[in-house]
Amino acid sequence: MSTHTELSAALAFPSGRSRDIAWFYWMGAGRTDRPLRLSCAIAIAHWSWLPLVAVLGSTLVFRADAIGPVLYALGVATLMQILVKRFAKLLSSRRPFAIGLCANHLNHSDRGGMPSTHAAVMACLAGALSPWMIVWPEFAMLPSIAVITAWARVHSGAHFPSDVLTGLMLGASVGSAAARAFSWG
Repeated sequence: MSTHTELSAALAFPSGRSRDIAWFYWMGAGRTDRPLRLSCAIAIAHWSWLPLVAVLGSTLVFRADAIGPVLYALGVATLMQILVKRFAKLLSSRRPFAIGLCANHLNHSDRGGMPSTHAAVMACLAGALSPWMIVWPEFAMLPSIAVITAWARVHSGAHFPSDVLTGLMLGASVGSAAARAFSWG
């Protein structure tokens, strides 16, 4: 059974966002009736960069030959961030909290959320470093960190599922292409 908010949202966005809103609610995103899950999602959304830095940093400490690939991947991810932020501004797609589907749990600005910059950048790093995941197995954690971050961004109300899925696919594609461009993949 649909709530008044779900029906209002579906009517307000009948063509482009109705499926996204359904997925958002199916995931239980933005709900305050599960405070532990919401608190975990908020913490992950704010701090998911820490495990990412830990993986990259520990790799550099113990494997000096990883500096080239890591710096290259960080450069590609930085360009990805700039492009995605500009693209999101151009699309100006409203976020779940901005249309009243949930509270603004992350105290986020109301700028466009499609695609998710967090998801795109993390997936770009994972894609750019994918050729080395066999050589340096710690890099195999990067896709998981990206997916968990994407879940947290949706669950905390900062993004719709399509925002993070688009970001993940775009980032992974660009990162993988960048690795292949330098014959690393």
